[in-house]
Amino acid sequence: MRILINNGSVNGPLFYSMRGKLLHDIIDREHSITLTGALDNCNNLSAIDGISVVEAPVSRVGMNPFSDLKLLLFYIRYMKSHHVDVVHSYTAKANIYGSIGARLAGVKRIYPTINGLGYAFTGTSAKARMIKRIMCRLYKRAFKCSTKVFFQNPDDINEMVTLKVIKREKCVLLSGSGVDLNKYAFNEPKEKPVFFLASRLLVTKGVNDFFVAARTIKKAYPEARFLLAGSIDDNPDSIDKHDLQSICDEGIVEYLGVIDNIPEVLSESSVFVLPSYYREGIPHSLLEALSVGRAIITTDSPGCKEAVNGKNGFIIHPRDTDALIEKMRWMIEHPNEVKVMGIESRKYAEERFDVQLVNKLIIETMEI
Repeated sequence: MRILINNGSVNGPLFYSMRGKLLHDIIDREHSITLTGALDNCNNLSAIDGISVVEAPVSRVGMNPFSDLKLLLFYIRYMKSHHVDVVHSYTAKANIYGSIGARLAGVKRIYPTINGLGYAFTGTSAKARMIKRIMCRLYKRAFKCSTKVFFQNPDDINEMVTLKVIKREKCVLLSGSGVDLNKYAFNEPKEKPVFFLASRLLVTKGVNDFFVAARTIKKAYPEARFLLAGSIDDNPDSIDKHDLQSICDEGIVEYLGVIDNIPEVLSESSVFVLPSYYREGIPHSLLEALSVGRAIITTDSPGCKEAVNGKNGFIIHPRDTDALIEKMRWMIEHPNEVKVMGIESRKYAEERFDVQLVNKLIIETMEI
């Protein structure tokens, strides 16, 4: 069976770290995989038997109709000429144009995945509202072409159903992308308070809120450390580079850049913090922190709140820096409870977010 996996922008090592188990599970069933997208360092993927990698003319940001038409035509031509049997997609443009293209190419089994609704469903500006209307129309067309649609949190399902973009019976709820419990093995947190945030460095990911809280906490608890990892890209929502440099120069935040040793850094931390109000699926960084056994501070935003079960951390309101400071202070003053929360995080990861359970549901739904 020929399976096409579409992704908007494919960073080989990152994609493999999140989807590698799924790729191997599919190959083990004697299917072949073609991965398409705007490619970056995909040698590790193309070297795997059963996987081919094909560049697609996709731009991750922007809504240029000519570029999007070019992408749609690419999908149609490729799927027709290569007799694709199943299409499985991630990211907005791959989901929309991959699903529509698959139907026009005669593919019968089409399964997009919504990894969160993103900027269009977060912003309140006139531009954001306009983009949301356009995205809803495009998603509605794409979902009509789809067999089933995977979602990563119930809030996204409810919103899409309420907006009449999709019928509920077409929705399949996943526990995020799952986490490899062996790779992200449990270890006890450090005695000293070390708060860690790993994310794209966007305002809506709560990075500036992390800065404000860190500056306040550091004055009262000089021994506390604040680790930050992630990339600054060309997104208009990116944090100001000067703000990052300033807080690092003050010795408040330790910026690690883009790292590939997340398990090791998590092992040096005691609490994982993600004060995001971006429309997440379920952030993979939270799943990694759960698996390693870290207490969590995050928000009640869609996706993020799925990582806290009432025993393993705290949920605060988005943009509430006072609450973030209060919960950080509590974590510092209650180190024994932080350890207990970490144990609960690992249990929660095992019960709900094991990548093997997530992949089993994906494969059973796609009937491959």
